[in-house]
Amino acid sequence: MSSTRHDQSSPDLPQHVLACNDVSWDYPQDASLSARFAEQADRAPQAPAVAWDGGRWTYEELWRRVRRTAALLRERGVGDGDTVGVLLPRSPEWVVAALGVLTAGAVYLPLDPGHPESRLRAILDTAGVQHLVTSPGGPPRVAEDRTCLTTDDLAPPASADTSGTEPHATDESTAQDATATADNPRRSADDPAYVIFTSGSSGTPKGVVCAHRGPLRLALGTGDLRLKPEDRLLATTNPTFDVSCYELFAPLLNGACLVLPDPRTLLSTDALAALLRREEITVLWLSAGLFHQHAQEQPDMFSRVRCLIAGGDVLNPAAVQAVLAHDGPGVFLNGYGPTENSVLSTVHRVESLPPQADSVPIGRPVTASTAYVVRPDGGLAEVGEQGELWVGGDGVAMGYLNDEVKTAEQFVPDPFGTEAGAGDGAGAGGETGDGAKAGAGRLYRTGDLASWREDGVLEFHGRQDRQVKIRGYRVELDEIESAMKAHPDVTDVAVDVVGEGAGQRLGAAVVISADAEPDGLVRRLREHTRDRLPAHMVPARVVVVDELPLTASGKSDRARLMDLVERRRTGPDEETRAPRGEVEKKVDDVWRDTLDVDRIDRDDDFFTIGGTSLRATQVAGATRRELDIDPAHGADLIDSLLSNPTLQDFSQHADRLSRAAEPGDEDGAPPAAGEARTPVDFAAETAWPEGLRFDAPAAGDPLHPRTVLLTGATGFLGVHLIAQLLDHGVQNVFCLARKARTPDEALDRITARMRRYGLDPARYEKRLTALPGDLAAPHLGLDDADWQRLAKEADTIVHAGSHVNFAYPYGALAPQNVGGTRTVLRLAAAERTKPVHYISSIAVIVGFGTAGVRHVHEDTPLDYADRISLGYPETKWVAERLMRQAAERGLPVTIHRPYEITGTTDRGVWNTDTMMCALFRTIAETGTAPRMALPLDFVPVDHSAAVITHIITHEEPDGRVYHITNPRPALLDLAVRRLRAMGYPVRDLSYDDWVASIDRLAADNPEHPMAPYLPMFMEPAQDWGASVKQMYCEETFPAFDRTNVERALAGSGLRCPPVDDDLLDLNLGYLRESGFLPQPPTA
Repeated sequence: MSSTRHDQSSPDLPQHVLACNDVSWDYPQDASLSARFAEQADRAPQAPAVAWDGGRWTYEELWRRVRRTAALLRERGVGDGDTVGVLLPRSPEWVVAALGVLTAGAVYLPLDPGHPESRLRAILDTAGVQHLVTSPGGPPRVAEDRTCLTTDDLAPPASADTSGTEPHATDESTAQDATATADNPRRSADDPAYVIFTSGSSGTPKGVVCAHRGPLRLALGTGDLRLKPEDRLLATTNPTFDVSCYELFAPLLNGACLVLPDPRTLLSTDALAALLRREEITVLWLSAGLFHQHAQEQPDMFSRVRCLIAGGDVLNPAAVQAVLAHDGPGVFLNGYGPTENSVLSTVHRVESLPPQADSVPIGRPVTASTAYVVRPDGGLAEVGEQGELWVGGDGVAMGYLNDEVKTAEQFVPDPFGTEAGAGDGAGAGGETGDGAKAGAGRLYRTGDLASWREDGVLEFHGRQDRQVKIRGYRVELDEIESAMKAHPDVTDVAVDVVGEGAGQRLGAAVVISADAEPDGLVRRLREHTRDRLPAHMVPARVVVVDELPLTASGKSDRARLMDLVERRRTGPDEETRAPRGEVEKKVDDVWRDTLDVDRIDRDDDFFTIGGTSLRATQVAGATRRELDIDPAHGADLIDSLLSNPTLQDFSQHADRLSRAAEPGDEDGAPPAAGEARTPVDFAAETAWPEGLRFDAPAAGDPLHPRTVLLTGATGFLGVHLIAQLLDHGVQNVFCLARKARTPDEALDRITARMRRYGLDPARYEKRLTALPGDLAAPHLGLDDADWQRLAKEADTIVHAGSHVNFAYPYGALAPQNVGGTRTVLRLAAAERTKPVHYISSIAVIVGFGTAGVRHVHEDTPLDYADRISLGYPETKWVAERLMRQAAERGLPVTIHRPYEITGTTDRGVWNTDTMMCALFRTIAETGTAPRMALPLDFVPVDHSAAVITHIITHEEPDGRVYHITNPRPALLDLAVRRLRAMGYPVRDLSYDDWVASIDRLAADNPEHPMAPYLPMFMEPAQDWGASVKQMYCEETFPAFDRTNVERALAGSGLRCPPVDDDLLDLNLGYLRESGFLPQPPTA
């Protein structure tokens, strides 16, 4: 394999152009995509290649299926360079089909099964496709007269060798053929690899032909885009979009894992955030629209992602700033690039933005790529001067399929590089020989406006032609007009964008023939257009006009027309099928408010009138509240909107849900309390890790550890544990810090948290060894050297790290909270047997209460996990059970169960990211409090850390449990009285009335601190007649003793202050003075 380096830029170019186009091209350039994949499969056959909900394939297993597919295609007559259509959704079978096509020496053409038949047929005819890979069942109508393979054909025979090393003997000939195909050098990096069809200005979709070299430069080049074997990339894009090629090849050419999600997961912020954590996703592409939605709802959801790439449209600086301010991803890239330059042309690594930024730069060219900003006269623009962006290098496509004229217009000889004129400009890619490349010597004219900054970074300024972006899709307005003009009643039409910002959508003004029947015309025209174009290209607003007004230059006056479209939605007959009945009218209100649409017909499709998959979640939530539907049906409403997107159909489904609980109506009855939750198999989750034994020699005196490993070191309790441990005899603390990439970053995060919570890091940092880590990763995210160092040097482990989130289900939190605990136990067993002090939670005993058990001792065996009804305490229950099993097997273990860890004893400095702080803020802001006997079992954080440290250094780790709680707690009513004394007018409401009011508050203000905790107050607990939060009230939560902790603290001088007026005034005062609580209206 060769690795070559070129410099294509002329030394005569301006310095700002030379600086950005100093392309030291360093990536393997002598292989095809299929050959590189084959090499990777041979290199690491047992590594995970593809994962999805319900299964995974290793590289060996995937390669076996790919070889079989290639052999079958060759058997059916597919030859070198033939184009093969893959009519499949994003799925494991899609991966096999795409790679199989390339391995057969053919060209891959992705097709969307959801597109209209007429569009699919036009694409297949244009591309001359004679072979298709489709889903099981009869061939689709578009496959007539074409050879079809189904995904059933691609599956290995049931008797095949499941090891994946070789196909079954009966398949030997096809296996040999496929292997020969993969190894045959007849397909080079300069040969066509795939065709992507984009919107065409002529009214016909145009196919962009890209060579193997284009995606190779991204997958195997230098910089942030290249993946590592340990990476896991989540595929988020439709296979018909070119980004899917990066998602496909970037992991599979580098030994990483490609993760395929349920498409519905991408629509829900909570579900996507949970998936990112559960699947340990490290690399993620999001379209600009998806990114904006998720960034607004949960800006910290990307904190565990190594590399986040957002693009496909202009990024909103406010959304980017929100993510960066909430412990953003390790690397945040704004990606820019047309299909004609193989996915990406430039990227910008976003580390910060000015507070008043109105745009996000698109950066510098990627590996083996160039960029020029060109004036209308053909000269290079100066710094700060706008011009058209021309891009070049190895990503330049071969041209438009069967369209030499259009190719010559858009793919031009490179007048700026030393290899100018090497290509023929006709779309064939030019001559290829030693060192030559498809696209060498040619540039693609993007039609986008850009300018250079002084630092050699590109800024994007929009389009200069009639191509627009709608909901992240690239659309040629002329193609829509052409489709609408094909209707027999239409004589002329103008299409453009109406609205601004998030409310942008397509509008159309049509002129109809004199003999056209006006009744129902708009509906018929929409149906006609929907049959010919994808849903995102169907205008949301259509008006009938007498004529198209013209500008002085004789062109259609689109500004006047679109203003008319905005003001008048339907034809001259004011045709509209208005919503009928109370439910439809309520849903109509929700849709209009969400989409900012003035008027909606009953048969309007949510997604053609401006709706997006992102807004579907908002509509579902608002509909649930408007129709008083059980919160458990939120996901059901989203599914309904996706599958039945007209106002009429969605309203009918919502109506059934709203009436399901009424007497005598059994259709669609909602699940009983708790049944909607995915059950946790606690027996399986607490199964003992295979091969884990504690037979190594003891680390030393467990009561006098010199070196301690602390997880959760950046947490509120964690930083105080650092101070207490180092103040009480420990010489060095190894601190595991998440969201850090280097030891220096880890130390910076820890010391910043110490300062935030009132501690002086200067007293301790010389005795801290900070390590970037990840509880959910193998070896806690440590490299082998650091893992071995901890195994040998740590005397004690204090496991305080966990992912705390009261909205996520068990499965989203288990990788860190349970998986991390298993890894800690393995570390405790490595080299030397080390005691483990596990920081659990008093919430693990909540299930006893609803089971009727009124008193729980510290050493009472754990039980009733199935009644906990909340993901976070369920993970703590499982982790604690694992710890208890470890103690039974000989590991020195102590379990600490805190309740509510609150502000410091001296100043009340508190971590405000808690449910209790959110509750106090909600009461202060709304002037209402729920009538509920909620315990206030407050223990100051420094006292909690002191108690835990005292137990570590004075009590044998013999498996006992210690309740780190307050012997003199109070109830919520006392805090309400103290808020009133501070000047906040607060009135009591019944629990149900208060929760209803907070539901409305969260609906109006999704960013409110209480919003994430709302499900606790609304969702029913398992096998109980009230909410999850009500399980914690005094009358239900079991009484618990403090026998072990009281005995341990005897004579220590450590006394917890009671929860009284003084303690509450201290903590509430801090919340007010820090600005977390509003200032009271009265003194």
